[in-house]
Amino acid sequence: MRFHELLSDMAETGAIIVWRYYDAPTEWQELSEHGGDEDWLAVVPARMADDYIGWLGEGGPFGCCSVSRHELADGRLVFIGAHA
Repeated sequence: MRFHELLSDMAETGAIIVWRYYDAPTEWQELSEHGGDEDWLAVVPARMADDYIGWLGEGGPFGCCSVSRHELADGRLVFIGAHA
């Protein structure tokens, strides 16, 4: 499956996609303000933008010391987790 098809399917099914930070698409890596301590990057579909997703938060079982949130023009959210 090609990347754009995967993202389209994600939007329809409500799936959250998580990458190791350096495996994520470059345009989303560039949203980071963490300065090189990034661990992971997750994209949340627009239809879930108002949902509470606790495991993406700081200090949770999946989150880490710092998690930033970035809204894309189409309503999707990008979360970036860093260890410092």
